[in-house]
Amino acid sequence: MQITLITLKQLINMFFFIGVGYIFRKKNIFDDKSGTTISKLVVNIFLPAMVVLSFSNNFKVDVIRDKLMIFLFSFAVLAVTGVLSIVLAKMFSKNRKTQAIYIYSFTIPNLGYMAYPLVKAIYGEIAFLDTLVYCIPYSLYIYTIGMYLLTSNEKLSFKSLLNPALLAAFVGIFLGVLDVKLPEVVTGIIKSAENCVTPCAMVLTGCVFARINIKAVFLDWRSYVTSAIRLLIIPIASLFIFRLLNVPESWILPAVAVLAMPCGVNSVVFPEAYGGDAESGAKICFMSAIAALITIPIVFALI
Repeated sequence: MQITLITLKQLINMFFFIGVGYIFRKKNIFDDKSGTTISKLVVNIFLPAMVVLSFSNNFKVDVIRDKLMIFLFSFAVLAVTGVLSIVLAKMFSKNRKTQAIYIYSFTIPNLGYMAYPLVKAIYGEIAFLDTLVYCIPYSLYIYTIGMYLLTSNEKLSFKSLLNPALLAAFVGIFLGVLDVKLPEVVTGIIKSAENCVTPCAMVLTGCVFARINIKAVFLDWRSYVTSAIRLLIIPIASLFIFRLLNVPESWILPAVAVLAMPCGVNSVVFPEAYGGDAESGAKICFMSAIAALITIPIVFALI
């Protein structure tokens, strides 16, 4: 029951801001350019602030040393799911930009807004710390390959991977490894910018969703199959394989908990900022978020 209540609380918060964006766009309070403006604010200012804080707080030498095996295990899981996502995406679309949405959605779950609060509330501080370390490779993927997939038409290169969030990750790693303490006023500014990420991303999702035929979302088989793969098949199959391979339970918990989360909103934010298929991202996020209320308690009961 506690898992369901926490999940419901997070989803109500999400859908409130999604609703604001949807209504504002439908009432023409936001125009066609508003979504792009919001997305560029998120991608170029708010998100880099969140990245700096996340990496500076978690990329500590002693943490990585003590949790090295979880860190490496995460890289292995991410690599396997990333490859499988490429195969799965080709079954859902022939369009390159739409395939990128599916690759990202199958690979990257909703971390900061769903996974972290759920793990911390249900399993405590130790499991929460393990989850933070487990998610570092996911963060690296999001701001390198993930952003490339969702925003670029170029061939993969260092230049195509270079973006404000990746630069912020380098800054955060530098601050974390050297344990640099920023002035309080600077930290306050960064935290204020970080707090804007989630509500702005949700409002943006609502704006994009206003362009979509809602009925079509519920009639599209891909919405249901994608949610089933993301929320049930991937985490449950992974749990079965991990236990078959005798993976330590302390590694299994953060891995399966993360894999059980719905799709993240970056599949809306990044494409909207750079001319990608934000509509497909919004459909997938919307359906997987609704379904997560049922699936997350099921998966957590199996861990």
